[in-house]
Amino acid sequence: MADTEVLDGVAAMPPMVSSEYHVVATGIATRLGAAEMAVLERCIADASDPARGFNALYVLLARHRRALDASRFRALYQRHAAPFDGVPMRAVLDSDMAMLEQAGPDLVTALRHAETALAAYPGNLALVAHHARILAEYAWSGGETDPADLARAMVRMERAIETDPERPRFRAVLAQLAGRLGDFGLALASIQRALDLEDSEQAGYAMRVVEYHGIRADITLHREATDIRARLDEATAQVAGTLQEQLEKTVADVEERARAEIGKVRSETLGTLGLLAAVIAFIVTTTQIADRQPVNEALRLLTGCAGMLSLVFTAFGAVFGVVRPARLILPAVLGGGLLLAAFLT
Repeated sequence: MADTEVLDGVAAMPPMVSSEYHVVATGIATRLGAAEMAVLERCIADASDPARGFNALYVLLARHRRALDASRFRALYQRHAAPFDGVPMRAVLDSDMAMLEQAGPDLVTALRHAETALAAYPGNLALVAHHARILAEYAWSGGETDPADLARAMVRMERAIETDPERPRFRAVLAQLAGRLGDFGLALASIQRALDLEDSEQAGYAMRVVEYHGIRADITLHREATDIRARLDEATAQVAGTLQEQLEKTVADVEERARAEIGKVRSETLGTLGLLAAVIAFIVTTTQIADRQPVNEALRLLTGCAGMLSLVFTAFGAVFGVVRPARLILPAVLGGGLLLAAFLT
């Protein structure tokens, strides 16, 4: 391009609010040689026409960005961006600069600047795509994003594609958003369409194709991870259901055994209390009768009473299983002996 041609080109660029602004800037950037780049850099510093100067800066940075020349992008930005603080489109350059940080992309800062640019020029499709792309990459990097924000960005991208269906970058960004939202069919179809639309004769074709294949790999991996997570959740729910059923059955069994044991203890307690009442009544009655008898007769009566009590408690222990049977032999013999002695004396 001749010097005058490139200067006339940047001076005649569409207004920044137009979606064609970025298209025209990229078209000029792809045809620049070393001499034209020097002319544009001098134009940036020409304070007599600041609008043309910003256009020249935008075109030069677009050239370095498409060439993935991060060092020249940063150097040019740092030399010339400051005078254009009042230009809303500068937010796009700030966003690109954040993406080219030497320590790695600063997605938070890039997204903030992209939102500023989109708010200033909401009808500029290039800025719609730029914001959606940064938002999608932030989400894919693990950043916390509201699904509603991703859905709104996806709607804007679908409208952009309706306006310009042959733009491969739009399809690629739509694929990123759809993949993050779980619409894997749309995501894979969109990234394949982006690959099909890319012009192999355009500069940077190989780099863009590699990028698109990376997006497709991310979507495929995310789909597989989502499927695995769903299967794990289903298996976990099934196991939890089975364990819950087993737990409920165990609790029911324990409660049933507890009720049976409580009933048994209650029955034994009532039996014991009844026996004690009968024994007390028997002892009292026997004592009263013995009190009116001669000494010998009274002793025989009390001896027989003691034997009878011993036999009664032995029988109680045998019936209710209070002690082992072997331990009941001695009380039974003692009781029988006392009762026999009472009858024989």
